[in-house]
Amino acid sequence: MQPATRTAEDPEILLIAAPPVPHTQAPASPTKLPDKLPDSFANKPHDPPRLSDKALPICLDTVFRLAQDQNGQVNIARQRLTEAFAQQDLADKRWLPDLYLGTSYFRHEGGTQDFTGQYIKSSYGSLFAGVELHGKLDLRDAAFQRIDAARHVWQSRGELSKLTGETLLDAASTYVDLLAARAGEAISLDSERKLDILRDMAETLAKIDPGLRIEVTRIDAEVQAQKLLTRKLREGARSAAAKVNFLLGLDPETELVPLEGGIAAFTLVDANQPAQHLVDASLSKGPGVRELEGLLSLIEGARARSNGLGRLLPSVEVTMAEGAFGAGPGSQTTWDNRWDLCLHVRWNLTEAITARERRRLADAKIEQARLSYQDLRAKLTLGVYEASEASRSGRDQATLGVKQIQQAEEAYRISHVRLKEQVKGASPSEVLLSIRSLSGARLTYLGALRDLDKAQLRLFVLVGAAGSCE
Repeated sequence: MQPATRTAEDPEILLIAAPPVPHTQAPASPTKLPDKLPDSFANKPHDPPRLSDKALPICLDTVFRLAQDQNGQVNIARQRLTEAFAQQDLADKRWLPDLYLGTSYFRHEGGTQDFTGQYIKSSYGSLFAGVELHGKLDLRDAAFQRIDAARHVWQSRGELSKLTGETLLDAASTYVDLLAARAGEAISLDSERKLDILRDMAETLAKIDPGLRIEVTRIDAEVQAQKLLTRKLREGARSAAAKVNFLLGLDPETELVPLEGGIAAFTLVDANQPAQHLVDASLSKGPGVRELEGLLSLIEGARARSNGLGRLLPSVEVTMAEGAFGAGPGSQTTWDNRWDLCLHVRWNLTEAITARERRRLADAKIEQARLSYQDLRAKLTLGVYEASEASRSGRDQATLGVKQIQQAEEAYRISHVRLKEQVKGASPSEVLLSIRSLSGARLTYLGALRDLDKAQLRLFVLVGAAGSCE
């Protein structure tokens, strides 16, 4: 990650030059966007923090790592891929014959036929103890099993890639929500302090002029509304923390301590480069693209081979058994060595009759895979355009938000001084309106930062850069 630099277009924003797409490094720790932020944006308590035994320092890098390593659904998808590889290894050994070792006993009592077809009554038994070797060589079936196993591997890979990308985006976005909610709570608490100061001033004025008692009541109502907002933001922060713990596979009681200290803006992918460059990167390394391309190549290759001379190969079945064989009338048994060999060479004529239907079935599967690939490319393209525009818009909004905050702070300072010095025309309502304006500007700026970060995270995942974190 290169050092932060100012841009002439956005003098109030610090930009980090992102590496060219595709991204080859893990995302660096977020860098604050504005040069100066109000103190209320810092996610720091008034007293020194007291970390409990379950406190966990965390940052965006940690979120990415834990989401890939400890998320339950991702681990399940990895085990399914491991299962697919095991099935593929078994399919590669389909040529091995089955080897049986054991005994066989046969007993007959009652009617049967002799070699001329006449009915006779007989009583006899036999016992075989030895080794039976049974092998069936069907090259077409072995090829199908290998292709089917490879297909499962590609599908499992695609599911893992897609689920990993979704989990990374969900976990990182929720973490941004956590930072935003805590920063919003700090903003609301700061507004509460300003309202408390204003109420004391209004109370003093009301003692001099009882007609100003309405100002105290109006401020009290605003204080309650601000406390309501603070509680709502605290709820959002706790809900976001609980979801982050779940997505990262942590103990639900874990107390997350963000190392960033507050909401921050970061640049993971340069959204100002031509959109087509980002689309090309997404269509090359986006989640699920390579896996679907591999699956399509596998299916089309298998179809081409199925139309060759290999379809005329027969299945060969060999059975050989050798061991001690005992037989005789009644319960008598005479023992001797016995060796049997059976060889079958077969062609399945039914396949020729059903060839057209099987081709239709194969064509339908190939078409489904192609349509899925086209749909994935269309979704990735749409996502890249949306995320890049949202990123640029969020940065522009953040720039305007900084200016709005500066003007709102100046308006609050002037109105506060006017009331304190009892300038003619000054009133607590004027200060109250300036506090509302300042709080609204800060929350608006906070929302712009949150949307900017989420757009960058989405773009980061869509262009396949998240895969470099694995």
